[in-house]
Amino acid sequence: MAMRRRRRHKRWVGALPRLGLGLWTAARWIIRHPQPAMLAVAIGGALWMLWSYVRRADAFQIAQVSLPANSALVLPESLIGHNLWAVDLQALSEQLQRQQPSFKAVRVIRQLPNTLRVDAIPRIPVAQVHLDRWYPVDREGFILTAAGAEPARRLVRLAGVDRTPGALKIGKPNADERLQLGLRVLARLQRAPALVSRRLVEINVADPRQVKFILEGETEVRCGSEAELETHLSRLQAALRALARRQELAVQYIDVRFQEPVVGPRT
Repeated sequence: MAMRRRRRHKRWVGALPRLGLGLWTAARWIIRHPQPAMLAVAIGGALWMLWSYVRRADAFQIAQVSLPANSALVLPESLIGHNLWAVDLQALSEQLQRQQPSFKAVRVIRQLPNTLRVDAIPRIPVAQVHLDRWYPVDREGFILTAAGAEPARRLVRLAGVDRTPGALKIGKPNADERLQLGLRVLARLQRAPALVSRRLVEINVADPRQVKFILEGETEVRCGSEAELETHLSRLQAALRALARRQELAVQYIDVRFQEPVVGPRT
């Protein structure tokens, strides 16, 4: 241990002369070639003077703040007359975002010479869950506040999520395991070649080991777990092709948990 410490000490002491030599070599080069150094200093000084002028110039005093139409966003203070470059855009964006969490993001953009523009990026619902009413959900699990007594036809229903009081929070992002599972399965099904021409109606994640979903026409597809989904979707694609060739359209369910999918005809 003592020997290792002595070696480290020698390396450190030996590095000091090398550092000094490097600094002396650089100083000699600057003395012999002063033009680049003088040019760098001149450019730096010019940029500093330009930046100082920009932060004081009347031309960059804010004359207008453009807020999104039909939004309740309110500026925390009046910015009219402030210098455009003195505004902390990140801090202002975060303040406005806190006012309306239903927006996915709020961006504040400088528009020269004297305007601030606020852009609100809305959350796009991809599914819906039933609590006391039907609430839209975005891809991240944020439950939007706009709700309806009846499910929206254009949104996939997520069934089997935790509906106990307080489990899912409206107007906030949710990390509920079943809700997140349903959203992941939805994203995978939307990319599945087997479902390109078929509308997805509902996904049921009540049992994570046996995920089910319903296609338009009330055909139920019974799968296994999320880990098995890729294999089961391949089986579904083959089964749908076989049914199309036989012109069997009245199908109650397709169970793809088996090597040979089981098809239940509608009676």
